[in-house]
Amino acid sequence: MGATRTAVILCCILLMMPFANARSIEPSEWDGWAVVEGGYSILVEEYTATWCPRCAEIDPDLGIVAEEHGKRIAMVSYHPDDGIDAFGPEAAQHRIQRLKSLDRETPGYPSFVVNNGVIREDVSSWPDVTSDILRAESNQRAYTKLTVTAQTNETHLTVTVMPPKGNEIVNDTQYTILFVEHKKGVAEGFDNPGEKHRDRVLVGLAEFPMDGEMFAIDASIEAPFVASYPIQDMEEWSVIVVHEYTEEALKNRTIMNSQPLGVVELAVQSSALEEGTELPVILPVMVFLAVGILGLVTLQSKEKVREEE
Repeated sequence: MGATRTAVILCCILLMMPFANARSIEPSEWDGWAVVEGGYSILVEEYTATWCPRCAEIDPDLGIVAEEHGKRIAMVSYHPDDGIDAFGPEAAQHRIQRLKSLDRETPGYPSFVVNNGVIREDVSSWPDVTSDILRAESNQRAYTKLTVTAQTNETHLTVTVMPPKGNEIVNDTQYTILFVEHKKGVAEGFDNPGEKHRDRVLVGLAEFPMDGEMFAIDASIEAPFVASYPIQDMEEWSVIVVHEYTEEALKNRTIMNSQPLGVVELAVQSSALEEGTELPVILPVMVFLAVGILGLVTLQSKEKVREEE
């Protein structure tokens, strides 16, 4: 009974959660300028590779999963610079190195990390990923309210994040702008067991610490909290802004207290849910299993406490 009640309560919490206020715009409707206000999204980081068969198998479904979450999650993929992957962007290597600040090894492919939490390896771990998302949403009590403006011209995408006010500054943290490309083509000559393109590929970033030097990879810093990225060949893209601890600060923190303080996404991307498209069979099964797992874990924890008493 306890596990069942817990599962029901968690489902109710999920349904009552406010939307993350992320914006998703069809490419045909993009008029060159947009603003998004939010911060409540959950960051899901995927470690993947173009040569990985399991990654290629799940990649199309992940777009549907992200869209079905109502943009409550912001998902980004990191590709390795291993000489085999078709992309290997330097920005992704920087984020992978950041993961090691918590004394963790480079994850296998595919792997998923929710809000800087536990590494979940392989497609079979998706029930754990879903439960991590549910847990992150139910535990989130406060978040940084982020206001992000994106505008494009013929050559560049420019992103501006409203700077924090004096009473909103948190020491040892930074605003990070992640530039993400969708439908990024896989060049011929590379081992590719999947489709001709990949989604959610991190291609550039900019970091704006509250105290310290600004930093960018494959992007340009135009001013404090303003960065740009070239988009001549990029038709669909996302911008994810994260208020998070600096890499140096992570070295003195644990998984339990290193979660992002705010996350918001603005996407110019065609819907993954075409008319008549059925949801992946994996999705409802995984959600059901995740809720059940959370309920059982809670029940087992209570029984353990009783035994100790």
